[in-house]
Amino acid sequence: MILALMPWAVPRGDRRAVVALAGVAAALLAALPSLPRRANRVLPLAAALHSAYEPPANPGARWRRRPTVKLPDGREVPRDEAWRDDPGFVPAARALLARPSGDDARLGAWLLGTARAPWRADAADALAGAVLRRDAPVAFEAALALAALDGGSDRGRAALAAAARSSPVPEVRAAAAWASGRSPAGATPLAPGFRRGVSWWNEDGREAGLASFRNLASLGVTWVSIHTWDPLQRGLHDPVIAVPRADERHFGIRDLPGLVRDAHAAGLRVMVKPHLEMRPAYEPTEEERRIFRSGDEAARQALFRRLESRFAGAEHLEHNRVEMTSEADWRTWFAGYEAYLMPYVREAQAAGADAFCVGRELDTTVLRREADWRRLIAAVRREFTGPLAYSANFDTWQGLRFWDALDFIGVSAYFPLASGVDPSPADLDAGWDRALAPLEAAHHRWGKPVLLTEAGFPSIASAARAPWHEERAAADVWLQARCYDATLRALSRRPWVEGAFFWLWERTARPAFRDPSHAIVDKPASFTMARWYAAR
Repeated sequence: MILALMPWAVPRGDRRAVVALAGVAAALLAALPSLPRRANRVLPLAAALHSAYEPPANPGARWRRRPTVKLPDGREVPRDEAWRDDPGFVPAARALLARPSGDDARLGAWLLGTARAPWRADAADALAGAVLRRDAPVAFEAALALAALDGGSDRGRAALAAAARSSPVPEVRAAAAWASGRSPAGATPLAPGFRRGVSWWNEDGREAGLASFRNLASLGVTWVSIHTWDPLQRGLHDPVIAVPRADERHFGIRDLPGLVRDAHAAGLRVMVKPHLEMRPAYEPTEEERRIFRSGDEAARQALFRRLESRFAGAEHLEHNRVEMTSEADWRTWFAGYEAYLMPYVREAQAAGADAFCVGRELDTTVLRREADWRRLIAAVRREFTGPLAYSANFDTWQGLRFWDALDFIGVSAYFPLASGVDPSPADLDAGWDRALAPLEAAHHRWGKPVLLTEAGFPSIASAARAPWHEERAAADVWLQARCYDATLRALSRRPWVEGAFFWLWERTARPAFRDPSHAIVDKPASFTMARWYAAR
């Protein structure tokens, strides 16, 4: 009867899967005495949840996905609210958690962490066993789910404490300790003054920012780099930096003084880092503006797809190749960049920011016009009293010669580490040895410490091969974590590297283990980072 209600669970012709699922069904019947009477409701609900959260064939960017589901009564609701008021929700999530498929078990654990108040204790009791499983991805999701439930029950809190002590997986131990209100156990200590940083982007307002800063401090973070995303450069050779309409400045830093105060209150220091980005010469029509502002998600997604198709392969990712074609154009470009940058400099100084980054990945302009950059850096120094950095791209930084004018040799460190699939720790270590050897030579030549102004990896199989590229592919959050571990292991042996800002602390898709992006919120990489950052 149960197998008949779960056709989605059994691969066609796979007898072992049938036998395994029959055992799971028997366990469910034993664990849930009421299940036989309502199997016709609980198991189809488990199937509906499985279908609603099935990975998309073409994973999209996290910030453009607001999925909805249509309920049997015809209502369309946000996916993360669907069925949460149904008494069968927790039994259905438990059914997924009990499956032998690791992916479905992870989904079941995550779903239990979203249970509503009347059923939280039941959800926590189901998770208590999962957090002690040897299946690391399931145990990790169970620990985060219990954190979302604040332990949920005495059994859940006891299981978290046990996992924090005895899990064989460092990320599970760290997540369980954090969920229990304790600092994650440390790995090998970094240098005492190491800037334990993340690149931080806030989408959810001031209150969410304060909570985010406190969360980061609990993970051992001591610095945040707050950046803009300003798509104002219309072409590689266009000397005029565009000035958008006031209502289009969606990606500037909102309330920098308040953010700096909140970060300082949480014990964090702040580097301000404006990003001048490329975009094609595109102005939305009035109809497109209406769609962007509307609540019609289907229309928004359709418009995004049309625009992505129109601008596929465009220049918007090539800001490192900005270059003017005449002396007059160079003067115009630098005047525009200074007019763009200096208001951020003054605001950062007034807000009490602790460091400032004067540019990010505009290396061709530095190679061609070093004197203009030196003049600009001197102007920034007259306005900002803290240390200054520049974020050079990983593949062009060695050509830059203005490091004596700055306080750090700053690099966006997306170095390719390994070419193969599923690289070993030795492969990753060798990749960092190759990448860091020239930086050590530059450190000695210029007498400046190195700062990884960005470092990070997408959550996909190609993370070590092309860390800069966030392709649309199935998520691999555990490879991302291994790359983080290798990065921090390499930095712990090199005291001349004075800090790293991991890219990126930003909202992930839900559930996070399906998110292929660089973002690390609720992923194992955030707790890999915490193990190193929390060590003293």
